[in-house]
Amino acid sequence: MFAAFLVARGVFGLVFLVSALTGSALPWYLPLAHTWVFTEKPATFGMDWFGRTAIALAASVLAGGTTWLVASRAAWLGRREVILAIAHAGAMILVVDFLYFGWTLTHVPATPLPLPEWYCPR
Repeated sequence: MFAAFLVARGVFGLVFLVSALTGSALPWYLPLAHTWVFTEKPATFGMDWFGRTAIALAASVLAGGTTWLVASRAAWLGRREVILAIAHAGAMILVVDFLYFGWTLTHVPATPLPLPEWYCPR
């Protein structure tokens, strides 16, 4: 059972990171239009966190569930060495995630949106 959790955690981090690095298509929420689009990069202001998290969560549930089913039939998945190997791989993915997203969030300049045409300053 613990192996399934560790695999799910590792897959979540890996899918989240790979989807960010490759720029693959995923659901984007467009808060100004209150709609969702499935694209690589929207033409207007959009947030990818919700879609990226949902895809990573779906992949982790699938991988964790598969591992749980296999673990119920394969005793080797419960051995201490296998659990430690999976835990180390998950920890390495977590460290890489933190480094990548930490670097990205601190080194990408924020560009403000232009003011809407209807805005009238007082």
